[in-house]
Amino acid sequence: RGLHFNSVAAYVLFVVLICGGAYMMYTGRIERVDFEKGVLLRERAAARSKLETTLKQVERRRETEQRALAFYRLTQSGKVMSALKAYPEIAQLPLSPVELALFQGWATSSRSRLSHTAFTEAMKAVEQKHWKEAVIKFQRSVRFVPRPNHEASLRYYYGISLNKLGSYPEAAAELERSIEVGAEKNVNREVRFYLGSIFETMGQFKKAREAYEAYIQRYPNSSFARTAKRRLRQLD
Repeated sequence: RGLHFNSVAAYVLFVVLICGGAYMMYTGRIERVDFEKGVLLRERAAARSKLETTLKQVERRRETEQRALAFYRLTQSGKVMSALKAYPEIAQLPLSPVELALFQGWATSSRSRLSHTAFTEAMKAVEQKHWKEAVIKFQRSVRFVPRPNHEASLRYYYGISLNKLGSYPEAAAELERSIEVGAEKNVNREVRFYLGSIFETMGQFKKAREAYEAYIQRYPNSSFARTAKRRLRQLD
């Protein structure tokens, strides 16, 4: 009877071990399936996200191409000012390198052409002593290209025109700027004398003295030097 009991106990233990092993194998497979299912779900989510991103990029590129084409047609229509006004916004689009270079070149060329035209008209107004018109044209020229190759001439004659209109602070600022960019050497060596006169008119006698002295030091034998010396004596 003891032997029979031991056999039954061994059998029961065997069954338990078999069942336990089977259960562990089953739960392990379930966990494996769940893990693989999670991987697939994540991969599908990543693929969907990538697809959505690609579709958005395609749509944005399509919109960019449409706007770039509309802008290009505007540049070819002769409406230069309208196109220049629209250019900053167009330049922020995700343009291709070719598109960007094309539009940048057009904008630079157009601004340069408009600036030069305005400068030419301003110089003609200076010759005719139409000072107000000259100032307007100089302002237009500077607005398109702040620092053109002819900046020394532009700043000098802009300052002279402002002085003729009685806009002394603005005139002084332009003449000072003209000196910085070479007007004294390339346009008119008397620029410091005129600057001193403007400062004197404004009552800024220290600056007037500095300008006159700088002029006399550079050109002691000029006819304007004698006038500058006389004015210096008057400022004492």
